[in-house]
Amino acid sequence: PPVENMILRYVKSKADWWTNVAHYNRERIRRGATVDKTVCKKNLGRLTRLWLKAEQERQHQYLKDGPYVTPEEAVAIYTTTVHWLEARKFTPIPFPPLSYKHDTKLLILALERLKEGFQVMTRLNSQQREELGLIEQAYDNPHEALSRIKRHLLTQRSFKEVGLEFMDYYSHLVPVTEVEPLEKITDAYLDQYLWYEAERRQLFPNWIKPSDSEPMPLLVYKMCEGINNLDSVWETENGEIVVMLQTSFEKMFEKVDLTLLNRLLRLICDHNLADYMTAKNNVVIGYKDMSHTNSYGLIRGLQFSSFMTQYYGLVLDLLVLGLTRASELAGPPTQPNLFLTFKNTRTETRHPIRLYTRNVDKLHILYRFSREESKDLIARYLTEHPDPNNENVVGYNNRRCWPRDARMRLMKRDVNLGRAVFWDLSNRVPRSLTSFEWEKSFASVYSSDNPNLLFSMGGFEVRILPKIRSTLENFISSHESTWSLQNERTKERTALAYIRVDDEGMKSFENRIRMILMSSGATTFTKVANKWNTAVIGLMTYYREAVLHTRELLDLLVKSENKIQTRIKIGLNSKMPSRFPPQVFYSPKEVGGLGMLSMGHILIPQSDLRYSKQTDLGISHFRSGMSHEEEQLIPTLYRYITPWSQEAVDSQRVWSEYALKRQEALAQNRRLTLEDLEDSWDRGIPRLQTLFSKDRTTLAYDKGWRVRMEFKQYQIARSMPFSWTHQKHDGKLWQLSAYRTDVLQALGGVDGILEHTLFKGCNFPTWEGLFWEKASGFEETLQYRRLTNAQRTGLSQIPNRRFTLWWSPTINRSNVYVGFQVQLDLTGVFMHGKLPTLKISLIQIFRAHLWQKIHESLVMDLCQVLDQEMDALEIETVQKETIHPRKSYKMNSSCSDILLFASHKWPVCKPSLLTDAATNDVFGAESGLKPSNKYWLDVQLRWGDYDSHDIERYTRAKFLDYTTDNMSVYPSPTGAMIGVDLCYNLYSGYGSWFP
Repeated sequence: PPVENMILRYVKSKADWWTNVAHYNRERIRRGATVDKTVCKKNLGRLTRLWLKAEQERQHQYLKDGPYVTPEEAVAIYTTTVHWLEARKFTPIPFPPLSYKHDTKLLILALERLKEGFQVMTRLNSQQREELGLIEQAYDNPHEALSRIKRHLLTQRSFKEVGLEFMDYYSHLVPVTEVEPLEKITDAYLDQYLWYEAERRQLFPNWIKPSDSEPMPLLVYKMCEGINNLDSVWETENGEIVVMLQTSFEKMFEKVDLTLLNRLLRLICDHNLADYMTAKNNVVIGYKDMSHTNSYGLIRGLQFSSFMTQYYGLVLDLLVLGLTRASELAGPPTQPNLFLTFKNTRTETRHPIRLYTRNVDKLHILYRFSREESKDLIARYLTEHPDPNNENVVGYNNRRCWPRDARMRLMKRDVNLGRAVFWDLSNRVPRSLTSFEWEKSFASVYSSDNPNLLFSMGGFEVRILPKIRSTLENFISSHESTWSLQNERTKERTALAYIRVDDEGMKSFENRIRMILMSSGATTFTKVANKWNTAVIGLMTYYREAVLHTRELLDLLVKSENKIQTRIKIGLNSKMPSRFPPQVFYSPKEVGGLGMLSMGHILIPQSDLRYSKQTDLGISHFRSGMSHEEEQLIPTLYRYITPWSQEAVDSQRVWSEYALKRQEALAQNRRLTLEDLEDSWDRGIPRLQTLFSKDRTTLAYDKGWRVRMEFKQYQIARSMPFSWTHQKHDGKLWQLSAYRTDVLQALGGVDGILEHTLFKGCNFPTWEGLFWEKASGFEETLQYRRLTNAQRTGLSQIPNRRFTLWWSPTINRSNVYVGFQVQLDLTGVFMHGKLPTLKISLIQIFRAHLWQKIHESLVMDLCQVLDQEMDALEIETVQKETIHPRKSYKMNSSCSDILLFASHKWPVCKPSLLTDAATNDVFGAESGLKPSNKYWLDVQLRWGDYDSHDIERYTRAKFLDYTTDNMSVYPSPTGAMIGVDLCYNLYSGYGSWFP
């Protein structure tokens, strides 16, 4: 009926509109347009629903048309794996026996890993509380926990629903899964067990990364060295060609067939474990009111997903490499090859694939062809894909971040070879398992026409230029962001690797800053600064010297640091630079600053814009990043971090020294002491100190931890800048204590910094042990109380108010060039501009007429002292004048507070400062003033600020003002004014004195 059609049409158009708005907003978010926080959150929700809807369709499709793997393919894959495992003499991993000797260690490691996620959380939801409870319980009675875990591994095959949410990185979304806490502990134990047993049996060959032995940047460095150490790799005399192909297994996780996976897992571990692992992937996935059963594809957020992924990846590797080349790369099972090395040159040169490495799903393959091999491959490719109009050059990816003459030159032969290599690779793996996409791959060809080898890896863009292909002066004058690669055999520098940060790395940093700014609405200034510090340390300690060569990143750092500071300034309702000198942001927390780390006070290298796009000319001039009116140079974080190339060299030295020292000690039958290792304690990767950490015995059983850290992003919805390292395993890879002392120095020492604050007014005896870090944990104690939402958001204002008040002499300084002075009610404090937070604090401090009371008590004290000294000073009477209650803060006229009557007349001097009075004053007739029998005192209070707290100048000015104007009435021409600065705790006097 027509009505139904109308309804359907309406629903359809509404649905289309909903979807379009979602995509439109996401495009804006991705592009970096300013977007409201709520828009972001709603958009994330919409995309989650759209994704889930598509995923339901996919699962449904699979159940209808699947499985997609044909029996022939499956058999081929299975037999390949069987042959490989037999050749490696692999013994399957048994079910963990009831009294397994490493049980407690593995359990403790599993629990530690789960607990790590809770370190920074203050408020937990019920599920997280339950998980923590279970973890503690397992710590308390491990035997019970272990027997429960093993029971579950044996029998449990149906599981609770898994929650799904997406973590929004703006450029992409990452699925995060929430698993029932009890199951999580079982999974975590299984993960530790499998990794430990697999490493003991050497299941994973050397090319499988991320491995525990080196962090990602070091892997990139090793890769460059590995390429450079290949047998005569840079020779092109006889038309040899090197091809570096980087690509990734597309949709590797989504296309995992669970039946096939189960069969493959049964080859390496007990069938109960294999069944448990596949059943765990076959669960209901739910988000709010949507749910479906996952029957196709791997869930990445399970604790043991990293193990399954790496094993499944290994099977794909075998298909790509072929069994013979794979075993040549891996070396004999009894003594496997080290990464990127071969038993001998003959094995190395037997096959075009010289190097292979896979990082989760990204692969890098290095081929070296002789002239005949390359001709043959190109011919085979062109017969299948003829190219009469030479269109292969079009749409050939290149590395656009390098100047034009350093990119790959798209010569016909080289382009055809690049495409041929990719085509050959695509034919090696069935499409039902995974595929390669040309758009997302890049084949860099090094040949007689192409002197550079380009690739990107782990966020680094690398360009290797061999010595034989570069001019000598170019080769010698390399920047600090290049690695010079040494040939192992001849020990000469045969190539340079230029490195920079790739666009993705920059984008993710920029998005991280956007996240910080977006969520900083109701947080404290210190939290914003802390988040900035974490982000910038994460960036700088990972990329190190690559940052210097990446001009766009330096600009981005300056921009981001400015944005963070502006956010804090806006929180105080003012963006005037002079109110916020660097002291406020960079001074350490102990003296009340924000302790920000700076990467923006840097000279950004510039080269001539006209030519720098074309060729690398070197640097012609610098321009400054951030600057301040006071022209202080804040030290840059980069200078305090050792470059990776140096770390690598250091590491080799330190560990070989350690081996020697250890042998020596064994020979002398003594133990190594700290003195032996003192100079190399903080060196090496991993740091030498990790050998002596207290939990080293347990950590020795923690295998596969680095890839586990990588997979953490699928388990916890939080951005993790340090997921590439782990302090317990690698040691602390950066030391920033020197940075802090240098910052203190640059800002003028502690005293110079404290001059900007209320320190003097607080009357502390000394600045040591100042209160900031453990700040009156007032808001911390309130956090756990039952509070309304409004109260809870109000909590974050307490630290901000404290901060503003502490820096108030600087933030509320007088030489701000615009605005009007406003005097606060009932006090003598002047506000320069509208600073609401500060105003509240100051009014609070001087509540209940405190200003007036201070004035009265000072006058009373003076009267008492003068009463005691009446004879010495020849005073007849001391009279306290009655004054108007508002006198103490009336700042445009005045009157006397105390009047002294003389017994005889006093000789007086010309007006002078209290401090000069004793030395050079002339009394009596020579001064030209008549002796006087009345003498007044006027007490003036003020609240100084950083620019004007010269109390002597102030008192003199006020004295001269008030004695000459016609508003103020003083009882006699002789008297003195006493000035007191309450903010800086200073006092002075000015007037005519008598001896």
